[in-house]
Amino acid sequence: MQAQSSAIQQDMTSNILLRPDAIVEGQYVTLGDIFSGIDPQISDLAVAHAPQPGRQTVLDYRWLYGIAQRHNVPWRPRTTADQIVITRASQTISIDEISDAVKDALVQHGIKPPFAVDLSGETFQIHLPVDVPAIVEITGLDVNQRTNRFIANVTTGSQTAQRRTYRMSGRYYPLAQVPVIIEPIRRGAIVRPDQVEYRDMRAERVPAGTIRNIDDVIGKEALRPIKSDEPLLFRDFSNPILVRRGALVVIRLVTANMSLTARGKALEDGSKGSVIRVMNLASNKTIQVEVVAENEVRALPAMSQ
Repeated sequence: MQAQSSAIQQDMTSNILLRPDAIVEGQYVTLGDIFSGIDPQISDLAVAHAPQPGRQTVLDYRWLYGIAQRHNVPWRPRTTADQIVITRASQTISIDEISDAVKDALVQHGIKPPFAVDLSGETFQIHLPVDVPAIVEITGLDVNQRTNRFIANVTTGSQTAQRRTYRMSGRYYPLAQVPVIIEPIRRGAIVRPDQVEYRDMRAERVPAGTIRNIDDVIGKEALRPIKSDEPLLFRDFSNPILVRRGALVVIRLVTANMSLTARGKALEDGSKGSVIRVMNLASNKTIQVEVVAENEVRALPAMSQ
C-alpha cells in the first residue's frame, strides 16, 4: 500500500508543471497562473500582487517552492533556473493621444489653431489596467503665451481606484500652410499641378520670401533642383523661358487692316509677356517684340528700332 501511495503522489507531482510565463489582467497572481495541473479548487487562490500594468516581474525557484509548500502543491524545482515571468496586461495610451488631448485643452484655453504640440518625452506611454476606460483628461493647464510653453496635468482612470495624474511640460508652435513639392524636381522643370500640395509647417521655420499660394508656383520653371517637403521661395522659380537666345522665332504683326509674319532670331531669352529684342532676318533690323508662345513673338510697332 505504501508503494502504491508513493506512486500516486509521484504521478500527481508529474502532472503539475511550472508555466514559463503568464499574462494576468487583475491585481493578483493566482496559483493557476503559476502552475498547470493543480486542483481547480485552489487554482484561483491569490498568492502575490501583480506588477503594474504593462510591467513584468520574475518569480524565482525559491519563492515558487515556498508557495508550493505553503499551499500543499506537490511541486519542487528541478534546477535553480526554474522561474516564471509574470506580465500585467494593459491598455496603452500613446504620446499622440496625449498630445491630442493637450491640443483640445489649449484651444479651450484660447490658443488659436492651427498649431503643433511638442511634449517632452516622445516615447512616453501610459499603461492602464484592461478594465479601466482608456480616457485621457487634462485636469490642469498653465500656459505662457509669451514663450508658447505649458505645463499640463494629464489624468487617467478618473472615478476609479486606478486614477493617476502625470505632470507634463511642452511647447506649442503656430503652423502656417504653405505649398510644397511632393517629389524632387530638376532645374528647368515646369511645375505641374500634381507635383505640389499644401502642408502645415511651424511658422517660425517658414523663411521670408516663401510662396504662400499654390497658384504662384504651378506652371513656373524651377531655377534650381527643388527638394520635396521644403518651403518654396519666389527666388527659386520664374516664368518658363519660351524663347531662348539664338532661337529662330515667328514674328507676327497684327493690326485692324492686316496680318503679317516674318522670321527672326532672338537676341535674348524671354518668358510669356516679356519684351525682348529680335533681329528681323528679312531686313536685318533689330526690333522689340512681346513673347506670346514658344518661339512666337508679337511685333510692337511703336517700339521698333
